[in-house]
Amino acid sequence: MKTKNIKIAVSIFLTAFAFGLNITGITPVLGVLNTKYHAYGTSMVQLLQTLPYLLIMVGSLTVGYLTTKISKKKIIVIGLLIIGICGILPFFTDIFTILFISRLLIGFGFGITGPMNTAIVADFIEPEKRASYMGLHVVGMGVGAMMGNLIGGAFAGLGYKYFYLVYLAAFIAMLGVMGVLEERKPTAGEKVSDMKMTKMVWVLSIASFLHTLFITTYNTNIGIYLSEQFSSGAAMTGIVTAINSAFALLCGMMFSKISGFLKKYTLPVSILAAAMGYAVLLFVPGMLSVYIASALCGISLSCFMAIANYLLSISVEKDAVAKASGLFAIVGGVGGLIAPLFMGGAANIILGANTAHNQFLIAFVGMLLFGIIVLIGIRKDYAEHA
Repeated sequence: MKTKNIKIAVSIFLTAFAFGLNITGITPVLGVLNTKYHAYGTSMVQLLQTLPYLLIMVGSLTVGYLTTKISKKKIIVIGLLIIGICGILPFFTDIFTILFISRLLIGFGFGITGPMNTAIVADFIEPEKRASYMGLHVVGMGVGAMMGNLIGGAFAGLGYKYFYLVYLAAFIAMLGVMGVLEERKPTAGEKVSDMKMTKMVWVLSIASFLHTLFITTYNTNIGIYLSEQFSSGAAMTGIVTAINSAFALLCGMMFSKISGFLKKYTLPVSILAAAMGYAVLLFVPGMLSVYIASALCGISLSCFMAIANYLLSISVEKDAVAKASGLFAIVGGVGGLIAPLFMGGAANIILGANTAHNQFLIAFVGMLLFGIIVLIGIRKDYAEHA
């Protein structure tokens, strides 16, 4: 691999590593926060995990415009700076309002950072080699989420506020990107309105909405589920969610081979993996089911994001990839933002109580139906073009 490509790979990994902290969020301490801030209600505490999606959507919406004004490198650096500052801010106070605001604002950092790797790959890497780089992107996310869960969970053992120190990793990633990523001027004369979106971009964005809606149920409920079912604390939640991230990492490392083997079925398999994980969690007793479910949900998230971003990178013109990735993130962000309220409301209306178990059951049914619909659609499309 050429030195230039190595630097691009390092930048992609570091950016994805920091973005992986969005997956971690505050999952390892969610059970502790639910107890500490019980007066605000469980749904409000769960919202802290998904609240960033609100400004992720805003950030993603601005990405297309920003790429016409400043370099992609500067966008990444600014995003990582915001993630670092907002991530560690709650360490200095236990005021719920400060925690709420920091979790909201950190979303903008994730929002402008998230689409950048796909755009960087489209800028520097030829199409036939992009799958491996998108796999690296998922690897970085997996490592970041895994380290965030493990180290954050260990820090939380000293006191829940120490968990927030894990966000110092964003500053390290920022310095690394500043050192290795090539600076390129924004495309002269390019207008956001000229960046045409294809049907595939919209299909993938809708798929992202549904996948994020149901996969977010894992992050917002696993800590509470462990606390209720096994009386486990933040450290155990950190270990369980680290398993989730570890399998996401393995999937990312092997993505080029996985996609090469599954081909057009990569997308539906990535969705059905989560349905299988929820099924194991619901119908198999004991901690082993939690470990297996965590692994399968990690595989689902990793494989879905890798194949979706790869398809995005080849579905539009190179200069429009950032806008397409931003749209993908926006629509997916809506799913993540409404997940706690939607799933909690659905659990109350359909099953009579808003519990972690009931939310997992709804997520299982939803993900299963979603996966089957995508599978049928792909088979139908393949038959029409055969």
